[in-house]
Amino acid sequence: MLAIGEFSRVTRLSIKALRLYHEKGILVPGSVNLRSKYRYYGSRDVERALVVRRLRELGFSLQEIKGIVGGCQDDAQLAEYVQKKITEIGLAIRKYQGVQADLRLFLASIKEDKMIYKTNIENEEIPEMLLSSIRFQGKYHEVGPKFAALFKAAGGNAAGKPFSLYYDGEYKEEHADIEACLEVKKEIRKAGISCRRLPGGKALTLLHYGPYEELGRSYQKLYEACRERNFEVVLPMREQYLKGPGMIFRGNPKKYVTKLIFMVSG
Repeated sequence: MLAIGEFSRVTRLSIKALRLYHEKGILVPGSVNLRSKYRYYGSRDVERALVVRRLRELGFSLQEIKGIVGGCQDDAQLAEYVQKKITEIGLAIRKYQGVQADLRLFLASIKEDKMIYKTNIENEEIPEMLLSSIRFQGKYHEVGPKFAALFKAAGGNAAGKPFSLYYDGEYKEEHADIEACLEVKKEIRKAGISCRRLPGGKALTLLHYGPYEELGRSYQKLYEACRERNFEVVLPMREQYLKGPGMIFRGNPKKYVTKLIFMVSG
């Protein structure tokens, strides 16, 4: 049997770590002197300790290691745990690559020191139009595939840029009430697609230049203009995508152009 100091040197695990692993039930000593409380480890404990140390180096949590050393009977089972960890790391890498790209875009916008809404609010009379649409509840980014379906169904009958109708008065992370719309020259009859006339009326509009993530500031400007003019916003609000990502390529978000349309009364 090896005393804890000897075992520490053999396994290259600190005494502090060995005590923690004992408390967590990950690496229990072969025996403990009831009087002195000294811990003693056997030869089989060395192999277990080396596995624990390697798993920690590979980024496994203490909870994961406890499950592995307690549940694995052979190398095949250990391989399953390792493959699962590889998959989790792959997902994390893709997530942080997306975050990294967004941070770079944000940094570039800061360095440019430009206001993204250098445009005027306009009073417009929006005409009635015939539209094909798909209404759904979901996340905002899910509108893209709906536009693809609308363009495919309309063919040469598409009559303008696509737009969204937002029926909620507030932002929703999930279950937002959205209608993807496309103006058409004649009625479209396709399963899952509605076709109707959308009423027109008085509106305040604003062109937003830049990423969709920065739309909030343009919305703020429109809300403030409505209050100054004693207008009430009539739902649904509209976002028309004059220039945005293509069906295949995302393009440069800084060059996107979105027309915000608030139908108003008063």
